Amino acid sequence: MMQFKDDIRIRQRRRRTRIHWARVWFLIIGAAIVLGTLTLGYFYLSLSPMREAETRIEKIVRQKSDIVTVTQVSVDYRDRTTYAASGETANGTKKVAIVQDNKVKTYSRSEGMSNAQLRSLLLKTYHPKKLYSANISRYKNVLVWEISYKAQNNKLNYLTLDFKTGKVYRAISGM
Repeated sequence: MMQFKDDIRIRQRRRRTRIHWARVWFLIIGAAIVLGTLTLGYFYLSLSPMREAETRIEKIVRQKSDIVTVTQVSVDYRDRTTYAASGETANGTKKVAIVQDNKVKTYSRSEGMSNAQLRSLLLKTYHPKKLYSANISRYKNVLVWEISYKAQNNKLNYLTLDFKTGKVYRAISGM
């Protein structure tokens, strides 16, 4: 009798758990898709106030100025919220509209430094390692360029330059 039990034990195969790699990859890819969707949804929702503000500013600029096509909107929070909207009039003249407290004041874009002139001035004078932004704003009732860049020493710097001449109104270095 003992021999019979031993034979049965020998004949029994141990079940090996088999890993189904297709299932593992399916789960990994599914988790990545869900995570990616959640991340994109988060960014979409977090940026919606900015999109709404840009849409509102574009509408105000079209209503209260002769600009019909808005190409860029930027914002500055220095003293109070100031929006700058660049665009063109119906006859193709490029203008900048400064919006503060729903009041719009327009300036001719040709009165100021061009983007190429500004870039040349920055490269020649400040030698930035990386230029982050160059936006038009108003500082002490004067139209200015607000510039942020990384210097050669990897420090963050800010400049406020006159819109027409490039004269420095304010410089913050080494943040």
